[in-house]
Amino acid sequence: MRFTFFVVVFATLLLLQGCEKETQEPLPSFESVAKSKQIVSANNEFAFSLFKKIAANEEKTNFMISPVSASLALGMVYNGAAGETRQAFDNTLHYGDATLEETNAVNQNIIDNLTYSGSGSTFKIANSIWVENTFPVKDSFTALNEKFYNAKVANMDFGDPQTLNTINNWASDNTNGKIPTILNNIDSNSILFAINALYFNSEWKYRFDADRTKDLPFHGDDGLPKSVAMMTMEQNLSYYFNDTFSSVVLPYKNDKYAMTLLLPHVDKSITDVVNIIDGDQWSQLQANFTSGNLTVTIPKFTFSYKKKLNDILKDLGLGIAFNPDLADFSELSDVPTYISLVLQKTYIDVNEKGTEAAAVTAVGMGVTSAGPGKPLVFDRPFLFAITEKETGSICFIGKVGMPEYDK
Repeated sequence: MRFTFFVVVFATLLLLQGCEKETQEPLPSFESVAKSKQIVSANNEFAFSLFKKIAANEEKTNFMISPVSASLALGMVYNGAAGETRQAFDNTLHYGDATLEETNAVNQNIIDNLTYSGSGSTFKIANSIWVENTFPVKDSFTALNEKFYNAKVANMDFGDPQTLNTINNWASDNTNGKIPTILNNIDSNSILFAINALYFNSEWKYRFDADRTKDLPFHGDDGLPKSVAMMTMEQNLSYYFNDTFSSVVLPYKNDKYAMTLLLPHVDKSITDVVNIIDGDQWSQLQANFTSGNLTVTIPKFTFSYKKKLNDILKDLGLGIAFNPDLADFSELSDVPTYISLVLQKTYIDVNEKGTEAAAVTAVGMGVTSAGPGKPLVFDRPFLFAITEKETGSICFIGKVGMPEYDK
C-alpha cells in the first residue's frame, strides 16, 4: 500500500532521569541495574518492529506511536502470563534470557528515569489496572504491578456506565486532557484493563524565533506542494548523513531529551529509510553524530492518532496471547483469560517553543468462555524521534508526510 504517513513520531526516547526531591534517595545509575542495556535494546528493537508493521500499511498521512507506552502496558500483562504464552511475550518483546524479575526491575527503573518535572520539562507516567469486581484476579499479579509499575488497581462494576467514564477520566487526567478518552465501550466479555499513560511537555534548548516562521511549500507524499508554516533556527547542532538520509538532533531544555529528525534524500523515500532502520542501525546512528553550525527549517505540526494493535502484535509473534483456546494467563487468574484488545492513542504538538506529546495504551483482557554543507530544509516527508539521554529508550516515533497546524 502507499506509504502515506504524516508524522512518524519517531517518538523516541523521552526517558527522563527523575528530578528527585531532596528528601528522597537518588536513583541508582541506570546501567547499574541488571540487564538494563539488554532490555532497553529489546524495547528499541520492539519499537522498530512495531513501527515498521504499522508503516507498511498505514494510509493516514500523519501518525505516531509510543513504543514505551505499549511496552509498559504489555509489561503489566506479562506478569500474568505463563508457559508458552510467556515465551511468546519474551520472543515478541525481545527479552532474551532476562527473567521476569529482571524485566520488572528494569521497567521500574525506566519509569523512575522517565518521570521528571523540572525547569522547562515535564514527563509523567501513570499505570492502572481496572478489574471487573466479580472476577477473581490473583493477589500476586496485582502486587507485582503495584510494586514495579506503581499501578493503581481498582475493582469496578463493568456493567455500570459510570465505570467507562471513570477509566476515560483517568486517561484524560494523566495526559493533561490531550487523550480525553481511551475506550468507547466496555464489552460484556471484558474482565480487566491494564492501561499506561504518558505525558511529555518540554521547551527546546534553542527556541525557534517566531518572527522567522513563514509559509513555505512542503512537498507531500504525492509530490504536490502545499504552503505550511515553517520554523528556522541557526545553531551548533549534532548531525549525520549517509547515502539514504540526512539527520539532525534538536535538544530539549537541560539536554535530557532530544528530537532526532531523519530526512530522505531527494532521490529516496520514507520507505527507503524505514526499510534500513532498526535497533542496530539506530545505535550506530547515535554513535556517528558530529557537531557543527547548521541552519535547520522544519514545519510546525500537531495531530492525534489511534491504532488497534491486535493484528500487528499477532504478526510479531504474540498470537497465542490473543487465542482464547491457547492463551495461558494462569499467573493472572485461575479463570482462563486472553488478550482481547490492545489499543493506543497518541497526540503531538511541535511549535517554536517546544513539544507536547501524550500516549495512552490499553490492554483489554477477556474470559475464554465468553552537516551536509547547505541548510537542511525539511520540506518533504521526514521521520522524527524523541529520546532521553540516560536510558536511550524510544518513547515516541513518527513521520511527517504533510504538516498541519491548527491551534
